Amino acid sequence: MSSLDKSLESKFNDLKIAINQDKGKWPSAQGVNALIMVYSPEEEKECLKRVKEDYGSEYIIDLSKLFIEYIDKFGIDTFKEIYKNYRSTSVFNDDTSQDEDFLDLILNEIGEAFEQDKIPVLIRTGILYGTGIRNNDILESEVVSKCKKPLLIFYPGDIREDHSDNERVYFLGTVKASDYRGQLV
Repeated sequence: MSSLDKSLESKFNDLKIAINQDKGKWPSAQGVNALIMVYSPEEEKECLKRVKEDYGSEYIIDLSKLFIEYIDKFGIDTFKEIYKNYRSTSVFNDDTSQDEDFLDLILNEIGEAFEQDKIPVLIRTGILYGTGIRNNDILESEVVSKCKKPLLIFYPGDIREDHSDNERVYFLGTVKASDYRGQLV
């Protein structure tokens, strides 16, 4: 069955099977131990409820809460000024700075999950839209490459067939996702 035709229930069942079979380590996951479940943005509430039911004992990383924590480090007025002056995504992901940026916070949380021997579960990933942080920034990181447990990513978007009948993922239904990603469930 194509990903295009699967219900949310079916996707959650497939995810459990994939975790049990260590499917995140398959070659189709392009070398990273990550499982990505794409769901319609309209299904966000239902999906989050199910994530908390099924994976509440794991390490859930709510990126929307982490984003607020990141902005609170500056204070909202200072953050607005920085963002206005730079008008770039380097505010969220700056390899040239020693200061902790938003991507660093995400990677630190993933590392914390692994240290606690729990599966890191990324939710509310729609918050990444406009930050310049792409899935490959997370998946190509050292912390994810060394993980023994899969990274679960719940990805609001949709899957469409392209002109060659290949399934393509569109983040938030608009931006074509990178081909470098974990195993789609």
